Amino acid sequence: MAGAHMPQARINKHKADWRGWKFMWPFAVVFIFVFIIPICYAIYISFFKKQMIGGTKFVGLENYQRLLVDQQFWSSVGRVAIFTIFQVPVMLFLAAAMALALDSMKLHGTKFFRISTFLPYAVPAVVSTLIWGFVYGAKYGLVGSFNSFFGTHIDVLSSDVLLAAIANINTWEFTGY
Repeated sequence: MAGAHMPQARINKHKADWRGWKFMWPFAVVFIFVFIIPICYAIYISFFKKQMIGGTKFVGLENYQRLLVDQQFWSSVGRVAIFTIFQVPVMLFLAAAMALALDSMKLHGTKFFRISTFLPYAVPAVVSTLIWGFVYGAKYGLVGSFNSFFGTHIDVLSSDVLLAAIANINTWEFTGY
């Protein structure tokens, strides 16, 4: 049997190439209908102006020209940039410190700390909103209690401090993720 040739299974090369793509189609269909089509539609309607009488009117790039000279837009971009520049490194540092502490084997109660690190991410948004509403509440919340105890009036929901309050909530929720 030394000279016998074993028959090899013949694989249709074209069929083998498409086998993996069949598993991707359900995701691709959902992705196209949920993300791609709405984004394309939003870009399309951004070239129109809605009028009270007469429906919509094509204005081309006029909306984008107005956007580029709008002071509120640039103020918003600045706030997002400041938020990102300061909040993301703080969150990454805290996440790395927690990961190193959990990995060091010197921390007692590791399971408790793992759960408490990930728990804020698992809390539903509605519950999280209620919790932070009570914490930041001016009259009955934790901040209100500190204000009355120390005789101060710090409004954490004022426009001066609101960005830091939102960064605090964001850090609390997503550091463990």
